[in-house]
Amino acid sequence: MKWYFAARTKHKLILNKIIKFYLRENHKVVFDWTSLEDLEPYSKNADKSKEIASKISLAIHNTDIFVLISDPAGTDMFVELGIAIACWMQNQKLRIYITGEYNKRSLMHLHPAIIHVNNLKEVFKKECPELFENII
Repeated sequence: MKWYFAARTKHKLILNKIIKFYLRENHKVVFDWTSLEDLEPYSKNADKSKEIASKISLAIHNTDIFVLISDPAGTDMFVELGIAIACWMQNQKLRIYITGEYNKRSLMHLHPAIIHVNNLKEVFKKECPELFENII
């Protein structure tokens, strides 16, 4: 399976561990933004930021499972969610999860493509039960 994880950078460390675990288990993460250098302020790193934004957009088109860790704030992760919804509307094969307390905080979070769960473990239990017991 091919995964994409969207979240605020404050979740970067735990996502990096999860991504490494999935790679060891022969799953694919279509883009690992957790290993990127800090590009903020983006306006001062515009060329590199444009390149990364383009790569992320293309990667989301090539994923099976999109997971958004909800938060009361954030920006880029909501753009990524919009790209995922657009991909779902094209073929409806992409599975889109939003996890956590804020998984219904906006209108688009209630789009019919979205699967709401309380935490990441619920996603892993549904999508790869054979690995569920070993996940971080």
